[in-house]
Amino acid sequence: MSNHQLSLDSSHVPEGYKQTEVGVIPEEWDVQALSEMCVKIQDGTHFSPSLGGNDYLYITSKNIGRGALNIYNAERIDAIQHRAIYSRCDVRKGDLLLTKDGVNTGNAALNHLNEEFSLLSSVAFLRFNTKKYDPSYFLQQILSSDGQNRIKDLMSGNAITRLTLEKIRRVQFSVPPIEEQRAIAQTLSDVDALIAAMDQVIAKKRNIKTATMQELLTGKKRLPGFGEGKSYKNTEVGVIPEDWEVKTYGDIFTFLTTASNPRADLSLDREVEYIHYGDIHTKWDCLLDLRLESLPSISKQKVKRATILEEGDVIMADASEDYEGIGKSVEVINISERHVFAGLHTFLLRDKNQVFTDGYRGYLHRIESVKQSIDRMATGLKVYGISKKNLKNILLPVPGKKEQRSIASILSDMDAEIAALEKRRAKTQAMKQGMMQELLTGKTRLIVPNNP
Repeated sequence: MSNHQLSLDSSHVPEGYKQTEVGVIPEEWDVQALSEMCVKIQDGTHFSPSLGGNDYLYITSKNIGRGALNIYNAERIDAIQHRAIYSRCDVRKGDLLLTKDGVNTGNAALNHLNEEFSLLSSVAFLRFNTKKYDPSYFLQQILSSDGQNRIKDLMSGNAITRLTLEKIRRVQFSVPPIEEQRAIAQTLSDVDALIAAMDQVIAKKRNIKTATMQELLTGKKRLPGFGEGKSYKNTEVGVIPEDWEVKTYGDIFTFLTTASNPRADLSLDREVEYIHYGDIHTKWDCLLDLRLESLPSISKQKVKRATILEEGDVIMADASEDYEGIGKSVEVINISERHVFAGLHTFLLRDKNQVFTDGYRGYLHRIESVKQSIDRMATGLKVYGISKKNLKNILLPVPGKKEQRSIASILSDMDAEIAALEKRRAKTQAMKQGMMQELLTGKTRLIVPNNP
């Protein structure tokens, strides 16, 4: 295949291209609705079967990712219920699955399963006429930024996030000749495979780090130079080295005043910086290195009663919608001269006697006995939280300072390796988005058209 590039100006349609409902595309490409390209467009069952059978998979929107069908957490139903459903929604291998209800609306994947399964109404399946249309190409079209925007437009005005079958049938896409569809789909799927391989490496590195943390932070494994000739002892936090101590959060930390501002109070004035508990849940893991991160700003007047952060302070999220996030903490490092405040739904913990070395404190909540204590003391129904009073009583295993520094060095090196891999993945994902914009609009051609 050869490569042919052409720069398209939205204000001028160049020779060989045409303006259409979906934008400027090559002259020999068509624009068609999904109803014209598919031999069947149908959603799953509109009643909820009894789960817990052993016969057939029951696929819902939670199993449809962005480009991947994940069945690791899929339920099963019995054969009688499956037969009642499957007569209507007979999903086949190669059909395109599209989430049409809920927060995952717009997620799509190709069905790679050889087995029959049942489908919930939150997912539609599209069966293309594969003689003229490649489902892999249209999967990429749906997952592109243009495709996702088109889906959002169709849902505008709805009280509930939902696509109807009728709206799905009306969605239009640019349609190259089948050979070019396949070439585009293959090129983009190759990049998807590269990203998937990166995800596997990152997941493996995270698992290794988790296992290493549990061994080092509890003393089950001692680094060279520590523990020679030492035995272990039973304590309230389990079996730990005999030269370690046990202290409580209250023994070690002073609990300082935080701000209580919602995101609506954040600004761009750059007076002082603000750490929101939601970012602790989603952005950082154990350490917050301010050399590498920019933070939202807030007016100094709005946080005047809160305590300004210092190097080594620990910020803990005191609320979460799930148990995984309860007590999640970050230690602030490399703060330099920046003026930073901890915000809404956080505890600000300062090591009053420097019991822990810098770089070690952020890992405390990952100690299994500590996390179990936090979860056990959490209260709430839809949102879980832990009180300062309860947190102060939670016990921590405390190694010597030299061993802490060695453990922190090992774990921070692992964090840096994972961060570098995640950065590479993000760059590859951005590259793919650029490729989609070029290939799916015909700006870049993988197959040069035959000119008469």
